Amino acid sequence: MNVFLAALTIFLLRLCDQSLGTVRALLIAKNKPLNAGLVGLVESVIWILAVSKVIEDIDDSLLIAGYALGFAAGTILGSYIESFLGFGDVVVRVFTSIDSPNVAEPLRKEGFGVTVIEGEGIKGSVRIYWCIIPKRKLKMVLRIIEETAPNSYVTTEFANPMSLKK
Repeated sequence: MNVFLAALTIFLLRLCDQSLGTVRALLIAKNKPLNAGLVGLVESVIWILAVSKVIEDIDDSLLIAGYALGFAAGTILGSYIESFLGFGDVVVRVFTSIDSPNVAEPLRKEGFGVTVIEGEGIKGSVRIYWCIIPKRKLKMVLRIIEETAPNSYVTTEFANPMSLKK
């Protein structure tokens, strides 16, 4: 096989298996072990194919470069895939001054649950809005917040839901 075609094949194999590895890790974090196992099965087959191609001619630096570049590109692609799929939930916290427009109402109008907490900040009274949403709806929620209270301070983080049911 032409060395350039072999390097391209290795690159594409690593691109696929590393992207799947990113998705698998997210599925594990979201407590979906069966799905993660299935993705891992495919990922490992692709990885074995890629490694075996490199080992066939371990002294060829072009093959090693194809492997390494595929790994790097797969990591980037995996993060884009995760962003597109939007696994899981996100906690959104919005901090506003007490005089700012109410953020809860437009969010509730769109079907999002919002908890409002009154507090005290360095510059006086504040409102803190807590909302747990599907990650895929984050852009919509941020747009609503920006349209309603553009001077607010917003934080987000992944939610790690736990069930108390046995």
